[in-house]
Amino acid sequence: MLKRIEANQVRLGMFIEAVEGSWNDPLLGRHRFLVRRESDAQRLRGSGAAGVVINTAKGVDTNGLRSNVAAYASEDPRAVEAQTKAARETIQKSAEQLEDVFSRVQGGAGVALDDIAPVISGLSTSLDDNPAIFLSVTRLKSKDETTFLHSLSVSALMIHFARYLDFDEETVRVLGIGGLLHDVGKLEIPQEILSKEGKLDDEEMKLIRSHPELGHAILQRQAGMPEIVLDVCLNHHERIDGRGYPNMLPGSKLSIYARLAAICDVYDAITSIRPYKQPWSPAEALKWMLGREGHFDTKLLKRFALCLSVSSAPKV
Repeated sequence: MLKRIEANQVRLGMFIEAVEGSWNDPLLGRHRFLVRRESDAQRLRGSGAAGVVINTAKGVDTNGLRSNVAAYASEDPRAVEAQTKAARETIQKSAEQLEDVFSRVQGGAGVALDDIAPVISGLSTSLDDNPAIFLSVTRLKSKDETTFLHSLSVSALMIHFARYLDFDEETVRVLGIGGLLHDVGKLEIPQEILSKEGKLDDEEMKLIRSHPELGHAILQRQAGMPEIVLDVCLNHHERIDGRGYPNMLPGSKLSIYARLAAICDVYDAITSIRPYKQPWSPAEALKWMLGREGHFDTKLLKRFALCLSVSSAPKV
């Protein structure tokens, strides 16, 4: 449903069909885009535009709600199908590229950032096209694909969330790399332990909990590895209350990048659709995560929830 509103009514989560007027500002010159950042909403509100046309089936209305989420799917099902197919193809290609990188790491090679670049580029483009559909497709994981697709999912979530937080694009790119490589240390852990469905014994748990340090050691051997990537790899299992691992760091010692990664990592793990596990819905996952006192940065987690609601769309 198209609706004309005053420019000063623009808010986060609106889908802009058109901005009335002619502008030099690249943002205002675009057609048909989702307002994903508060800074962009502010630019539109302060632009002096005569008016803005929004699509309430694809974004929020002036009351902050969608007029009808299902309308998006029924509006043009062929477009949704095409975007879903494109997302799946991107994920399959990216998983193959990442598997090749990880295979070489297991063979003793380093992690070449040039080999990671095409994966980040593919994820970024797909997220620009339709973040909701892309993130929905990444939830689909087979048992054998978990290692690669979890890394891709976390990377996509980190890219999406970092853009929502208005990080500069270079930091967004580096965080995407951090998401891809955050679990690289698991390559040194026996597969039978990683895929064990029953309860882990103490020794197995100790080995699993060594993967941040193992991964950090692998990445440190690569010249030019960004500090943010090293930070995310080592600290994505630390907790705000200092009860995480491997170093039990308190929240005051954790960067926003590590705190962001912890949120994306857990969210993907508990919402992923797998043959042997019933997934939680996004709402169930976020409710549980918000109830985990001391685990996550609560303020950041609430912003993550808002980030997901802005890009919400029908399930794939």
